Amino acid sequence: MHSSEQIKDFILENLSRHQKDIIKASIHKFGISRQAILKHMHTLINKDRVIAHGKTRDRFYELKPIVNYSKSVDIDESISANDILRNQILPNLDSIPSNIHEICEFSFQALLSNVFDHAQASNLHYKIYVSPSEIHFILNDNGIGIFKKLNRFLGLNDFQVAAIEIAKGRITTDPVNHAGDELMTVIRLFDQVTIDASGICLTYQQNNNEWTISESSQQNGTRIHLEISTNSNRTCEKVFYQIFQQNDSSVCIPVNLVRSQGGQVNSRTQAQSLLHNLKDLNEIEFDFNNIDLIGPAFADELIRKTKVNNKNSDITWINSTTMVDMLMSRAINRLN
Repeated sequence: MHSSEQIKDFILENLSRHQKDIIKASIHKFGISRQAILKHMHTLINKDRVIAHGKTRDRFYELKPIVNYSKSVDIDESISANDILRNQILPNLDSIPSNIHEICEFSFQALLSNVFDHAQASNLHYKIYVSPSEIHFILNDNGIGIFKKLNRFLGLNDFQVAAIEIAKGRITTDPVNHAGDELMTVIRLFDQVTIDASGICLTYQQNNNEWTISESSQQNGTRIHLEISTNSNRTCEKVFYQIFQQNDSSVCIPVNLVRSQGGQVNSRTQAQSLLHNLKDLNEIEFDFNNIDLIGPAFADELIRKTKVNNKNSDITWINSTTMVDMLMSRAINRLN
């Protein structure tokens, strides 16, 4: 027998992912009637924990936010990234757990500073949304766009390749003054991060360590959306240790990012798009997560071109099928 509190806790913890079918999900979880679940839902609505929208057939629900704050800011000499953080953002984060507060303070400061220093923007708009179960931070600027700026710096002509460079990590357009660590670190601190710019949407999901690329309606400027659960036990210290205990001369490359809209991974051009900015590395790892099949030309180019600039590197791969493993092994054995 499930208690009333267990049912209500399930609704609150899962509502964000099941806004339109939370009643059905709850029935499946607890095996009780629709009327019983609706009774608990009405209690949450009456207690101001949940908001209902629409009529019976089209009804959906959302958690009532603790904070729902947004603001537009003109970027000029009268204000700094630190001013925005200290005077506008942090006062809205008093209710969140200390470890999440630490993560948000570090990350929001890093992203705001990046807009001020590198985005060539005149305006930014941000939104903070805090519910009992999750925190969202959305930062949108009207600058050059992160993928376009990387394209120019690296001499590329493909925004998708620029997105791949971000996924590989430690990329910067100002190597004299920056190591390229901050954005990579921010991404690893959150449950999900979405970066939209120049018609490209780059998403990272922490739970399965998966990168994806899709189309975006964002053509101008950059939009970054950070999401984290208030129940997360992640801390800056833990994530920093995971990242920075690793040798700077190593990289893990998500191969699936060369695939457009579920297409095949079989060309030398696709392989080459993964290999920009790789030189004198000791360890190079290719992640074949969600890749069932590659072509022999792709495998050959991947290994051959990697070895050109990284003669002494240790090349490995993970999450590979039997076929992928066979073709990669065949390609590397040819050069040994």
